[in-house]
Amino acid sequence: MKKMALVCMLGLSACGGYSFNKPLAVDGSRNANFAQDETECRALAANFNPGKQAGSIGAGAVSGALIGNLTSSAGHATEGGFTGAAIGGVLGAAEGYYEDEEARRQVLVNCMLGRGHKVIG
Repeated sequence: MKKMALVCMLGLSACGGYSFNKPLAVDGSRNANFAQDETECRALAANFNPGKQAGSIGAGAVSGALIGNLTSSAGHATEGGFTGAAIGGVLGAAEGYYEDEEARRQVLVNCMLGRGHKVIG
């Protein structure tokens, strides 16, 4: 169980990156339409649903159950599978959320680029 908790903590710590809500980085100055365009592009991106979170939860649960069975002692393999599935599901949800946030961020950047702003990230 301690090994699984350590794996869980390491997995969650790796999910750092650019959040959808962070300010945009711009190459140069912002023109008069920047604020209005950013508001509209953020609304567009917020409604974008790539749907990766649901698939990642299932994949994380399956792989977590397999790892839990492999790392458990022979008498406790089922318990390890359930624990592994739970931890894998949590890690999968975190991974899916991160991937969805990255996709929304890319929609935001692309929208701003399409409106003529020099957004770099």
